[in-house]
Amino acid sequence: MMREGESVSTLVRTTSERSLAQVRGCVCRCGGVGARLTTLDRARRGDRDGLAELWCTHQAAVLRYLRSRRTVSPDDVASQVWVDVATSIARFDGGDDDFRRWLFTIAHRRGVDSIRRAVRDDQLAVRAVDTVTHADAADVEHDRVEAVDRAIALIASLPDQMGAAVMLRVVNELPVADVAVILDTTEGNVRVLVHRGILRLRRRLFVTDERSPTMRGVS
Repeated sequence: MMREGESVSTLVRTTSERSLAQVRGCVCRCGGVGARLTTLDRARRGDRDGLAELWCTHQAAVLRYLRSRRTVSPDDVASQVWVDVATSIARFDGGDDDFRRWLFTIAHRRGVDSIRRAVRDDQLAVRAVDTVTHADAADVEHDRVEAVDRAIALIASLPDQMGAAVMLRVVNELPVADVAVILDTTEGNVRVLVHRGILRLRRRLFVTDERSPTMRGVS
């Protein structure tokens, strides 16, 4: 599977020859366009460098989201997300905001699939506890743990739907409407989930701050 830092061209080569042939055909039909193409347009027309730029722009956010949901093997799941993107982007219709919503929808569904598989394999509980315990131990033992790692560990402690809403709306700054589509719920419920999630995080930060000076200043 593709790891962070590897060229996305490696990923694209894993797609079927038929899909690549369809993309190349699209490039031939669309040749000679005078206007400058956006990164998304280039990727949609089969340009591997365009797809690589999308990967570089969004991969870190996808990984953070998957890790916040206690996804088993988040790097592997993220790789599968980009395989899905590479094989389907020629049919994608929309702008940059639409792409982000589409990307996180794929990530959300792949994350759910991985969790369900882990539950069937009786692995989820052990891995989730290991992940949170490791993050909590790092907060106590190290003075300079990155704030984003602490935030992900805290968000991962929230109930599943609540944590996903906070991660998508607050961390990744997706519109409420987009979060509602991704989570298959109402906009009103998204606002409630985010509000309650933030309150829980603030309470936990306050308790942690009282117990450990290494958490002071985190907001």
